[in-house]
Amino acid sequence: MRSYITASLLLGLASLSSAAPTLMSRSTIIDISGAVNGWASDTSQVSQFLSSAKGMSGEALQSRAQTILAVAQDEPLEKKKLDDLLAPDASVKAAGEILERPDVFKVVVDNLSNLANGGASMTPLEVAAQIDGINETRCKNVLPAIDTYFKVASEKLNNGVRALANRPNNCPT
Repeated sequence: MRSYITASLLLGLASLSSAAPTLMSRSTIIDISGAVNGWASDTSQVSQFLSSAKGMSGEALQSRAQTILAVAQDEPLEKKKLDDLLAPDASVKAAGEILERPDVFKVVVDNLSNLANGGASMTPLEVAAQIDGINETRCKNVLPAIDTYFKVASEKLNNGVRALANRPNNCPT
Protein backbone atom coordinates (compact mmCIF):
# COMPACT_ATOMS: atom_id res chain seq x y z
CA MET A 1 0.00 0.00 0.00
CA ARG A 2 2.76 2.44 0.90
CA SER A 3 4.47 2.06 -2.49
CA TYR A 4 1.13 2.60 -4.25
CA ILE A 5 0.54 5.86 -2.36
CA THR A 6 4.07 7.05 -3.00
CA ALA A 7 3.83 6.15 -6.68
CA SER A 8 0.44 7.86 -6.99
CA LEU A 9 1.80 11.05 -5.46
CA LEU A 10 4.77 11.00 -7.77
CA LEU A 11 2.76 10.33 -10.88
CA GLY A 12 0.81 13.47 -10.11
CA LEU A 13 4.00 15.47 -9.68
CA ALA A 14 4.40 16.52 -13.30
CA SER A 15 0.76 17.45 -13.84
CA LEU A 16 0.50 19.39 -10.60
CA SER A 17 3.74 21.21 -11.19
CA SER A 18 2.70 22.39 -14.63
CA ALA A 19 -0.21 24.26 -13.06
CA ALA A 20 1.80 25.69 -10.15
CA PRO A 21 2.83 29.32 -10.24
CA THR A 22 6.58 29.38 -10.78
CA LEU A 23 9.27 31.36 -12.53
CA MET A 24 10.85 28.23 -13.99
CA SER A 25 10.63 27.29 -17.61
CA ARG A 26 8.34 24.45 -18.59
CA SER A 27 11.35 22.36 -19.60
CA THR A 28 12.91 22.82 -16.13
CA ILE A 29 9.64 21.78 -14.50
CA ILE A 30 9.51 18.69 -16.71
CA ASP A 31 13.18 17.91 -16.01
CA ILE A 32 12.77 18.17 -12.23
CA SER A 33 9.56 16.13 -12.30
CA GLY A 34 11.13 13.50 -14.53
CA ALA A 35 14.21 13.16 -12.33
CA VAL A 36 12.10 12.82 -9.17
CA ASN A 37 9.79 10.31 -10.84
CA GLY A 38 12.74 8.31 -12.18
CA TRP A 39 14.53 8.27 -8.83
CA ALA A 40 11.33 7.40 -6.98
CA SER A 41 10.71 4.50 -9.35
CA ASP A 42 14.27 3.24 -8.84
CA THR A 43 14.10 3.48 -5.03
CA SER A 44 10.71 1.79 -5.01
CA GLN A 45 11.96 -1.16 -7.07
CA VAL A 46 15.02 -1.57 -4.83
CA SER A 47 12.85 -1.34 -1.69
CA GLN A 48 10.42 -3.94 -3.01
CA PHE A 49 13.32 -6.29 -3.71
CA LEU A 50 14.80 -5.74 -0.25
CA SER A 51 11.39 -6.42 1.31
CA SER A 52 11.19 -9.85 -0.33
CA ALA A 53 14.79 -10.95 -0.98
CA LYS A 54 15.25 -12.86 2.28
CA GLY A 55 12.55 -15.26 1.08
CA MET A 56 14.24 -15.85 -2.28
CA SER A 57 17.01 -18.26 -3.11
CA GLY A 58 19.05 -19.72 -5.92
CA GLU A 59 18.88 -18.47 -9.47
CA ALA A 60 15.67 -16.50 -8.80
CA LEU A 61 17.47 -14.43 -6.14
CA GLN A 62 20.55 -13.89 -8.27
CA SER A 63 18.56 -12.98 -11.39
CA ARG A 64 16.37 -10.49 -9.54
CA ALA A 65 19.44 -9.03 -7.79
CA GLN A 66 21.07 -8.46 -11.19
CA THR A 67 18.04 -6.49 -12.33
CA ILE A 68 17.90 -4.49 -9.10
CA LEU A 69 21.63 -3.77 -9.20
CA ALA A 70 21.14 -2.12 -12.60
CA VAL A 71 18.23 -0.12 -11.20
CA ALA A 72 20.29 0.99 -8.19
CA GLN A 73 23.16 2.00 -10.45
CA ASP A 74 20.75 4.33 -12.28
CA GLU A 75 20.00 6.28 -9.10
CA PRO A 76 23.16 8.45 -9.24
CA LEU A 77 22.10 9.63 -12.70
CA GLU A 78 18.83 10.98 -11.29
CA LYS A 79 20.75 12.49 -8.36
CA LYS A 80 23.10 14.27 -10.75
CA LYS A 81 20.18 15.72 -12.70
CA LEU A 82 18.65 17.06 -9.50
CA ASP A 83 22.01 18.33 -8.23
CA ASP A 84 22.18 20.48 -11.35
CA LEU A 85 18.52 21.50 -11.34
CA LEU A 86 18.21 22.28 -7.62
CA ALA A 87 21.56 24.04 -7.14
CA PRO A 88 22.61 25.92 -5.07
CA ASP A 89 20.28 24.61 -2.35
CA ALA A 90 22.30 23.93 0.84
CA SER A 91 20.14 21.02 2.03
CA VAL A 92 20.52 19.28 -1.35
CA LYS A 93 24.27 19.84 -1.17
CA ALA A 94 24.39 18.30 2.33
CA ALA A 95 22.22 15.35 1.27
CA GLY A 96 24.41 14.84 -1.79
CA GLU A 97 27.51 14.77 0.38
CA ILE A 98 25.94 12.01 2.49
CA LEU A 99 25.14 9.94 -0.61
CA GLU A 100 28.65 10.40 -1.98
CA ARG A 101 30.42 9.13 1.15
CA PRO A 102 32.13 5.78 0.45
CA ASP A 103 30.40 4.18 3.45
CA VAL A 104 26.93 4.99 2.16
CA PHE A 105 25.69 4.41 -1.40
CA LYS A 106 28.70 2.28 -2.33
CA VAL A 107 27.78 -0.18 0.46
CA VAL A 108 24.34 -0.63 -1.09
CA VAL A 109 25.77 -1.22 -4.56
CA ASP A 110 28.53 -3.53 -3.28
CA ASN A 111 26.08 -5.73 -1.36
CA LEU A 112 23.65 -5.82 -4.29
CA SER A 113 26.58 -6.77 -6.49
CA ASN A 114 27.43 -9.64 -4.13
CA LEU A 115 23.85 -10.90 -4.48
CA ALA A 116 23.84 -10.37 -8.24
CA ASN A 117 27.10 -12.25 -8.74
CA GLY A 118 26.87 -14.96 -6.09
CA GLY A 119 23.39 -15.00 -4.68
CA ALA A 120 22.57 -18.39 -6.17
CA SER A 121 25.19 -20.07 -3.99
CA MET A 122 24.52 -18.12 -0.78
CA THR A 123 22.93 -19.65 2.28
CA PRO A 124 19.82 -17.96 3.72
CA LEU A 125 22.01 -16.51 6.49
CA GLU A 126 24.43 -15.06 3.95
CA VAL A 127 21.56 -13.54 1.97
CA ALA A 128 20.10 -12.08 5.17
CA ALA A 129 23.48 -10.55 6.07
CA GLN A 130 23.70 -8.86 2.67
CA ILE A 131 20.12 -7.52 2.92
CA ASP A 132 20.62 -6.36 6.50
CA GLY A 133 23.83 -4.58 5.49
CA ILE A 134 22.05 -2.81 2.67
CA ASN A 135 19.07 -1.84 4.82
CA GLU A 136 21.23 -0.59 7.68
CA THR A 137 22.91 1.94 5.40
CA ARG A 138 20.02 2.59 3.05
CA CYS A 139 17.35 3.18 5.68
CA LYS A 140 19.57 5.29 7.93
CA ASN A 141 21.39 7.40 5.33
CA VAL A 142 20.36 6.92 1.71
CA LEU A 143 16.57 7.19 1.88
CA PRO A 144 16.49 10.23 4.21
CA ALA A 145 18.94 11.98 1.87
CA ILE A 146 16.70 11.15 -1.11
CA ASP A 147 13.73 12.52 0.87
CA THR A 148 15.61 15.81 1.12
CA TYR A 149 16.01 15.96 -2.65
CA PHE A 150 12.30 15.22 -3.12
CA LYS A 151 11.32 17.86 -0.55
CA VAL A 152 13.41 20.56 -2.20
CA ALA A 153 12.12 19.58 -5.64
CA SER A 154 8.54 19.88 -4.40
CA GLU A 155 9.28 23.28 -2.86
CA LYS A 156 10.94 24.47 -6.05
CA LEU A 157 7.98 23.25 -8.12
CA ASN A 158 5.57 24.76 -5.58
CA ASN A 159 3.18 21.90 -6.23
CA GLY A 160 2.12 20.93 -2.72
CA VAL A 161 3.26 17.32 -3.18
CA ARG A 162 5.39 15.86 -0.39
CA ALA A 163 7.06 12.81 -1.91
CA LEU A 164 9.09 10.35 0.14
CA ALA A 165 11.41 7.59 -1.01
CA ASN A 166 9.68 4.24 -0.62
CA ARG A 167 11.10 2.17 2.27
CA PRO A 168 11.47 -1.59 2.40
CA ASN A 169 9.25 -3.22 5.03
CA ASN A 170 12.34 -4.51 6.85
CA CYS A 171 14.17 -1.28 7.64
CA PRO A 172 15.86 -1.53 11.03
CA THR A 173 14.25 0.63 13.67
